[in-house]
Amino acid sequence: MNSSGLFKDLIRHEFRNKGSWRKQSRNRLPGSWRLVYFLLFLIAAFVISLYFALHNQLELTRLWYVTLGLPYMIIFMGVGSLRREWENDTYGWWLTLPYPRMWLISAKWIAAILQTMVLILLLFVTGSLFALFISSTIEPYTFADAASFIIAGLNWFVMIIAFAPFVIALGLLTASTRYSTLRPISPMLWALLMGGGSVFYWSGDQRIYEQFNHVQTGQWFPFTWHFPVAVLISWIAAYVLIRLNAYLLEKNCRFNIEQMTIYTRKEFHHDDDIHICISSGSSRADDLAENQKTRRSG
Repeated sequence: MNSSGLFKDLIRHEFRNKGSWRKQSRNRLPGSWRLVYFLLFLIAAFVISLYFALHNQLELTRLWYVTLGLPYMIIFMGVGSLRREWENDTYGWWLTLPYPRMWLISAKWIAAILQTMVLILLLFVTGSLFALFISSTIEPYTFADAASFIIAGLNWFVMIIAFAPFVIALGLLTASTRYSTLRPISPMLWALLMGGGSVFYWSGDQRIYEQFNHVQTGQWFPFTWHFPVAVLISWIAAYVLIRLNAYLLEKNCRFNIEQMTIYTRKEFHHDDDIHICISSGSSRADDLAENQKTRRSG
């Protein structure tokens, strides 16, 4: 398999990752019940919104206020994608994979960006369908109201996606410093993340939290030339942060070698004689073993 194929496999693995096994084992609520509660929440939100719409008290564009916490969620997606290796005790396996550290951290970064895009797409499609339903069934709402709602969502989500690479990279850096010799600066990075988020929401002549109050049809992409410039600078900064993450994992990562129980053997008489033992990481070990078998057979 060529290098690009291996890198795609790393991204696919990170994209499908289900999170911290320890947290899941402590959660005694079955997955089916969590799904039931989530569906009940959606039904309650739909009924409440429908009630206000029937009484002509619902401003459609203000429904996007429920997504204002999304940038903070994206921060924790970046932090969690790296932290779970330590929570699952698979950091030894992950750090000793035969790939450059730049590959390992970039795979997590790209996977988190893809997860963000999927999440935003689901939110946008769901919200748009709801607005179209309201505008087509309840008076005095019109399709012009639905169009304003959709445009407001597009403007908001384009801004989030544009800056997501930088936000995720900063989240990864915050997590990696915790497990490196630069651990003392981790609290400062957290303060920068949380404080920067507050500035993002509350600064400027048109505050972020007020943008859904004054939306009219035809205001698609109401940004000045400062926006693409800021996005370009953030992408460059994100690349620098990813390089810094790779450096920290390569040179300054703190972990106890004695806690790593990884046993690999390159030469065997039989293909099935591959033994990899990773504490609390059996399924990932199986993935690695299968990958080794494929590479040897190829």
